Amino acid sequence: MNTTGTITMSMRELDRLRVIQAVAERQLEPGRAAERLGLCERQIERLANLKSDANAS
Repeated sequence: MNTTGTITMSMRELDRLRVIQAVAERQLEPGRAAERLGLCERQIERLANLKSDANAS
């Protein structure tokens, strides 16, 4: 089943996604991302790994 649709995101959610993508692509350090999003560095690394795994599938 292959469906296409739109996803509605708030500006905050979109910013969070962009930051996580930047970490996953090694364009941003996890420490900087953690400061920006108010999360710990470990959470940022976990989210970036999930993002990378999703892209690999």
